[in-house]
Amino acid sequence: MRMNTLRLLFFFCFFSTVALAQETRVRRFNAGPVLGFSASQIDGDNSQGYNKPGLIAGLHTTAFLNKRFDASIEFLFAQRGSQSEIIKDQDNPGAFSMTLNYVEVPLQIHVKDWFVEDDDGVYHKISLDAGFSYARFMSSKIDNEFSALNVVAPDYINKNDFSFVLGASFYANRHWGFNFRWVRGITSVYDPNKWNPAPVQDAWRGHCLYFAVMYML
Repeated sequence: MRMNTLRLLFFFCFFSTVALAQETRVRRFNAGPVLGFSASQIDGDNSQGYNKPGLIAGLHTTAFLNKRFDASIEFLFAQRGSQSEIIKDQDNPGAFSMTLNYVEVPLQIHVKDWFVEDDDGVYHKISLDAGFSYARFMSSKIDNEFSALNVVAPDYINKNDFSFVLGASFYANRHWGFNFRWVRGITSVYDPNKWNPAPVQDAWRGHCLYFAVMYML
């Protein structure tokens, strides 16, 4: 059921992207695919560092507000979570890796600079980005079946996640862009106050680094 919902969402996003791309003739809207990876951690799960790699993929749509500002909305499949160490040690019985799969919708404002006009068109090379993100929890996977994380995931994970987003983008040309962002949870991944009795007493709060490549039509 969840996979069918995810497929329908991305089909809707794809056709919306095609429709918006037609508006690029008047340069009010633009859209394109996004692909990258995440590095995540969760405060409260007894791990440290952005050790958990994940996949980021989806669609980016931009509305041109004026010469200095853009607004954007994205529809992403995003993997977050935590991991005890960057390189897994299979001989360490305490090692663990937890993957949390989300459908994420970030809303951002972009402050543009470094205007360029060349044979490929007009664009700004850099932007500073800020906004908020809503993510819907879909599924989870924990590699170590004996880890205490299994007590919480997936049944006690909050279904709705709200985060704030800070980042920057660099465009090599009008089509290809590179984005870095920091995603910090406003709500908890797991909140013990919602449960009586709570399986774990410490709240979990996530934060992630996203590194992505964008192709704008």
